[in-house]
Amino acid sequence: MVIGTTLDEMRLFLAQTLTAYPVDGERGYRERLSASFGGAAPAVEAAYPPAAFPTAALAWAAALSDASFTCPALRDGRALARHVPTYGYLFADRGAPNSSGLPELADFPYGAAHGFELPYLFAPVPSKEPSRRLSEAMTGYWTRFARTGSPDGQGAVTWPRFTPSGSAPVLRLDTGARGIRPVRAAPAHHCALWDALPAPAPGPPSRKADW
Repeated sequence: MVIGTTLDEMRLFLAQTLTAYPVDGERGYRERLSASFGGAAPAVEAAYPPAAFPTAALAWAAALSDASFTCPALRDGRALARHVPTYGYLFADRGAPNSSGLPELADFPYGAAHGFELPYLFAPVPSKEPSRRLSEAMTGYWTRFARTGSPDGQGAVTWPRFTPSGSAPVLRLDTGARGIRPVRAAPAHHCALWDALPAPAPGPPSRKADW
């Protein structure tokens, strides 16, 4: 099994609501935290302080990405690893082409958004460097996995398996000299926090809702 997520999963979805329901700075960010997480809102804000992000909307997107995608995928990977060899990835190329066809908002780039890794695998190889090299590396991993059950090959960074317990390693897929490397994703994405909380429930957007 290969299972993974992108670094900025929720940016694509959140962007579709921001024009009508903007995150009104730090005040609006805290309102959404409170509406979504109640008494746990201060802990979430401590993990994702708005000052650490260019905008409060990007802080909100990071929290939602980890709560709704990254940490659940890590939990699923650990569960699958009890039964079958399982390999996890985190696609992190924030220079990925916008494959959604949706316009981007000012001050809210999509980055490595939901589904942006798929053209690297199943569409014509991106023509621009270094995305093209990353695409070639990724198709190598996936092809070897399909052929042999293992993604590893000569000259490629070793892709470690998930383990049923502990901090599961995933293969970070990004450009640059150290762009492809195993990382312990759970600590970086505050999964101890999210594993103790229910994921935010989707619902109709409002100025105090979580989406």
